[in-house]
Amino acid sequence: MKKMKSVFSAFKEMHRLEKRLIPISVEVAIVMAVMPFINIWFTAKIIDMLDMGAKISELALYIGLAVGINLVLFFLNYFFNDMYFMYRSLMYNKERQNISEKLFRIEYQRLEDSDFKELVHKHSEAQDRVFSAFTQFSWMMRDFVSGMITLIISVIIIIPLFKIGFTKTGNSYFEKPIFLLTILGAIAVMVVIILIVALKMNKAYFKAGDEYSRLDRIFYYFLNMFSDYNTGKEIRLYKEQRLIAHTATDKLLTDGEKALHKASLNTAKSSSFVAILGAIAGFGIYLFIGVKGIYGLFGIGLLVLYCGSFMQILNGIMKLVVTFGKTEEMVPLVNYYFDIINTEDGMTYGTEELDLTEKFEIEFKDVSFKYPGAENYSLKNINIKINSGEKLAVVGRNGSGKTTFIKLMCRLYDATDGEILINDINIKDYTKDSIVKLYSVVFQDFKIFSTTLAQNITANEKQDSKKLFDSLDKANIKDRVLKMENKENTYLYKDLDKEGVEISGGEAQKFALARALYKNAPVVILDEPTAALDPIAEHKIYSRFNAFVDNKTAIYISHRLSSCAFCNSIAVFDKSQLVEIGTHQQLIDKNGEYADLWNAQAKYYIGE
Repeated sequence: MKKMKSVFSAFKEMHRLEKRLIPISVEVAIVMAVMPFINIWFTAKIIDMLDMGAKISELALYIGLAVGINLVLFFLNYFFNDMYFMYRSLMYNKERQNISEKLFRIEYQRLEDSDFKELVHKHSEAQDRVFSAFTQFSWMMRDFVSGMITLIISVIIIIPLFKIGFTKTGNSYFEKPIFLLTILGAIAVMVVIILIVALKMNKAYFKAGDEYSRLDRIFYYFLNMFSDYNTGKEIRLYKEQRLIAHTATDKLLTDGEKALHKASLNTAKSSSFVAILGAIAGFGIYLFIGVKGIYGLFGIGLLVLYCGSFMQILNGIMKLVVTFGKTEEMVPLVNYYFDIINTEDGMTYGTEELDLTEKFEIEFKDVSFKYPGAENYSLKNINIKINSGEKLAVVGRNGSGKTTFIKLMCRLYDATDGEILINDINIKDYTKDSIVKLYSVVFQDFKIFSTTLAQNITANEKQDSKKLFDSLDKANIKDRVLKMENKENTYLYKDLDKEGVEISGGEAQKFALARALYKNAPVVILDEPTAALDPIAEHKIYSRFNAFVDNKTAIYISHRLSSCAFCNSIAVFDKSQLVEIGTHQQLIDKNGEYADLWNAQAKYYIGE
């Protein structure tokens, strides 16, 4: 029942994504089903006419009709198929768009949830393996309708056959109802066996395909490593080619080959068994029809018609069997799609609007946080108040909770315990737009896109050329842009434009800084803002600090404590806790964690 519900949901979603696909699939199915019978009927008719010595003109008429109808059907078949593939592609594109929009809309905390990431990964793998579960369903629907129409037409054609008696055979086995029941019973048993075998075969092949897909992913991971210039240096300098090639290729060729060989062997055995059953059923059918034909109960033409129709019954049955078998495989895959689309964010927003022209303060009150599925807290009992216009440095050892602190401040996550206030109002009570407009952030793992430079800087905002170059100037990258042939319209990287400019890590970081400045939010948050810069570039950034942040609230995460001296206060994190806060001199005099960090770094500059 659950599987049937998934199937109906799949068709409902297909119709919603592309309303024209299901009707055109039915039209294709009708043409596919009718074409064989047209040829069978005309062949039988022409044979009977030849047997009866019909005139050439009569034969020519039927032959002409056969050719004409076939031409029409061939045209319709190609036309409908072209339309079918077009609408199927459109549906697939809309399906991908739905998934993309969901992933774009969903809150960040859900994106980092391990269960959700695994779900997205499974959906992506399924798409790589079968193109799309929905496109497979469209193909299955087409074949199911075609199979049903084939069965209906076949049954209509052969019904008169059962009315023809065996009066010329005498009292024989062949004129008894048991003969017909035997044939029909054999066909029914064959169908059941084929269905069971097909389901088993599909499950085995699906399992093998799943394993091979995993191995294939490993192979392409390493292949991308070879071609990526960022990793190419280490691979070549440390001669890791053979190790990686062995890990990727050998594993794929050995384990993957074994998995597919086993699946193919099982498929071959199952297919052979099905073929034998089909041959037996075919023999019974020909025996049933042949006995009647031998005794002259109908002509050669009807013999051809009945034999052809009976074989079409088998063809229709096989289509239905394959469709049911494929359904077993596709239902889990289509459920991945629905699970992603129906995933709730788990984060709600209020109606309060934040006036960005007014002064504000951000306060953490007894805030603790642990990531979904984690046992230990990443932050514990954080209490801190950040005033409007304040310059705060956030320092600490790796893994102390600095970046998590920023993520909570931007409401990428909600606190597990405690509350975060903006102007004494819980951050959860503000609109999403208010929170987004409040912050300009450059994370350590920032992303520069393969679009134009201007698009990277202005993002979703209207492009203001003066504001753009002012931001580039503050980030100390304006001169580099002016030397580019297309200036702000230059594509970065070559993914979208072969003339795109490859930029260094330091240049990318400056562009990320310029993007944060262009947004012109009241709070600027910089996570290791100079990590990829050389000392001279770093000095230029900090020497222009006031112009850089203007009168905004500025929060810095930094490992280089020398860059924190200009800040109003310094917050020191250690082992997920805020252990110290004060000015540089206050913390040095305190001789605590900050002093230890400072002295550890200072010795590399002053010597021992």
